[in-house]
Amino acid sequence: MGAGSATPQLKDGRYTISLPHQTLEIDPTVGGRITSLQLSGEEFLTGKEINATNWGSTFWSSPQSAWNWPPPAALDKMPYAASVEKQVLKLVSQPDSLLGYVFTKEISGNPKNLSFSIKYTITNKSTEVQKVAPWEITRVRPQGLTFYPTGLGEKTGTLAPYTEDKAAVTWFNYQDSKIPTTDLKLFADGAEGWLAQVNHDLILVKQFPNVPPGRTAPAEGEIEIYSSQAKNYIEIEQQGSYTELAPGAATTWEVTWYLRKLPDNIEAKSGNTTLAEYVRELLTDR
Repeated sequence: MGAGSATPQLKDGRYTISLPHQTLEIDPTVGGRITSLQLSGEEFLTGKEINATNWGSTFWSSPQSAWNWPPPAALDKMPYAASVEKQVLKLVSQPDSLLGYVFTKEISGNPKNLSFSIKYTITNKSTEVQKVAPWEITRVRPQGLTFYPTGLGEKTGTLAPYTEDKAAVTWFNYQDSKIPTTDLKLFADGAEGWLAQVNHDLILVKQFPNVPPGRTAPAEGEIEIYSSQAKNYIEIEQQGSYTELAPGAATTWEVTWYLRKLPDNIEAKSGNTTLAEYVRELLTDR
């Protein structure tokens, strides 16, 4: 894989954005979903062969109690209108018939710091005032190490007992023998505005605006982690601030992804302060 082109390229109905040794793939026909993230040909996300519904990286409105399950089809799996403007892939959904939201995703690659930027916009096309928070859901393989700076308050949810706090960081070390065969979920506050996962020799860091305590959607968390009953994928998720939208108003939220090969001298181990500092330095050097 060569240097590639940060300009989105369309092939076989999907767009790719390429940086040196990295490729991000987006399918506008499936909810504008990110379908692949690769470094030197190694895939980080899980595909539809793992779960036909929950795969790749998607975007929802929070709280989930406003729509329950499944996610609104117009936003999660129906086609988005796609266009390319100044090296940015712009994807726009149809209005959701339940809540009246329109989602816009603007995705681009940054060759200078080898990152991908995803700008999400929720527009309230209904005639009612609504409150909403943005929510990014990224499906990755189990057996990895997920971690984030520990925030305030108690962690809740059935996944919470399988995490540990060390050196101001919360760690979820997926150990198949200790994880029960059931759906597990964590809800928590974070700090510093990042969430990371190491899987095999790759690390994905997601950076986003930190949400102050009390600003998350009801019964949700700034940081959420889900472990599937089938033990074949987990979701690393983060949410933005809970915001009131008047009819016609919009809120925008930007997330930046950094995919790297983890240096050989840094062990992917719960409580490893060197690993946490590696992430902090990566984000500082941007």
